[in-house]
Amino acid sequence: MRIGTFITAAGVAMLGTLAVAQTVSYDFDRRADFGRYRTYAWTRGTELADQLNHARVVRSIETQLGVKGLSKVDANNRPDLLVAYHTSFDKNLQINAWSSGFGPARFGGMRSGTATTQEIMTGTLVVDLLDAGTKSIVWRGLASGDLDPAAKPEKRDKNINKATAKLFKNYPPKP
Repeated sequence: MRIGTFITAAGVAMLGTLAVAQTVSYDFDRRADFGRYRTYAWTRGTELADQLNHARVVRSIETQLGVKGLSKVDANNRPDLLVAYHTSFDKNLQINAWSSGFGPARFGGMRSGTATTQEIMTGTLVVDLLDAGTKSIVWRGLASGDLDPAAKPEKRDKNINKATAKLFKNYPPKP
């Protein structure tokens, strides 16, 4: 298996473990009339290949859209909005250092220290809402956070639900 494929597969498997301390932001088209949007249908985005985590993300987004008063319809039934989600993964390096000692180093002081590095996987979930008539994005939410590859399924559900709840907190945007 190619290393790039392995890293992508590992990242995909970990999406469901977005940490509680996510960074969330959103943007929207100020000309859009959000009061007229009542229905939605799914369209393709950059979706997860992992079926379990894909289902978690879709379920969580659909729950939040329902809370916001939007109803899911078939794409052939002329929805008001099209919904797509996108995911990406990245690695960061975390450095932890510690030192101790006494006296100035130049004059015979005693000092010692240690440093460790740890690779941290981060994941980003982007949700786009497109006006179905114009096919233009009217609202975009982004949640990003550290991933825990060892999280249990219940924790993955909980973290994805928290991330999407925070994401849709600002939908519809205030005029």
